[in-house]
Amino acid sequence: NFAGCGRMITDEHGYYHFRTIRPGPYPWRNYRNSWRPAHIHFSLFGPAFATRMITQMYFEGDPLIPICPIVNCVSDKKGVEALTALLDMTANTPHDCLAYRFDIVLRG
Repeated sequence: NFAGCGRMITDEHGYYHFRTIRPGPYPWRNYRNSWRPAHIHFSLFGPAFATRMITQMYFEGDPLIPICPIVNCVSDKKGVEALTALLDMTANTPHDCLAYRFDIVLRG
């Protein structure tokens, strides 16, 4: 069971990247036979604690996304798409790891 965490600071252009293992799905006991799709939690801080945003990133193609009760709280399809990282074969490391792209855009 992966229970790690990390910290990163964006570069001067606001970009970030990190390398980790892809988490697996896990059972969610709130509903009978319910599973959470593989996901990564993000906690983002701006210049002050009050500017914190918390979100989750899901992986493109995960069959559990459409049946996840938490994902289904998002009412529009574009909102769910914004939470889904896309496979980026141009950024992967051949014979080593896959890369996913997840853009986080903050206004303010």
